Amino acid sequence: MRYGFKAQAERMAVAAREALGLDAIAPLNPAQYAVQIGVHILTLEELGLSDSARRQLLEVDPRSWSGMAIRESGLTGVFVNPTHPPERRASTTMHELAHIELKHVPIRVDVSSVGILLVSEYSEDDEEEANWLSGALLLPREALKHYRSKGWSPMRIRTHFGVSEDMYNWRIRMTGVDVQIRRAKASI
Repeated sequence: MRYGFKAQAERMAVAAREALGLDAIAPLNPAQYAVQIGVHILTLEELGLSDSARRQLLEVDPRSWSGMAIRESGLTGVFVNPTHPPERRASTTMHELAHIELKHVPIRVDVSSVGILLVSEYSEDDEEEANWLSGALLLPREALKHYRSKGWSPMRIRTHFGVSEDMYNWRIRMTGVDVQIRRAKASI
């Protein structure tokens, strides 16, 4: 990950909220953010998949994929696995939007004979950046610090921001917010 990117991602999360007229510590709806950056959230119906492709993706092997960004004729869309829980879909949506916002280019793309994108792969650095930015967009460090300082429980914060337990725990661990709060209390 590029030097200084974590701080840049936190600033981008604040800027995204400002652009939508939200407070810096307010939840950010992935669909609203997508509209803000000009990306369409695609539905299964809009993809026009065959019955066999639909069955493969949603019934036979729904755990093998989470989401994808699709670029076609100058338009950009994101499609997320509809079988996943809402918190996972929010995380996946933000992750794909982060790749788009950061202008990441896949290092590998497989396309079917009829031009349908099958698999894309980003570099490890790009994946780390997309993870960090999506986490900052969903659950900004300052919001974590604010609500944890106010005594909000992890469950209350997760519910307020619509994130999974995994996302919450990762952000707490990666941002060091709880450690910072404990040290501040200990120095009083």
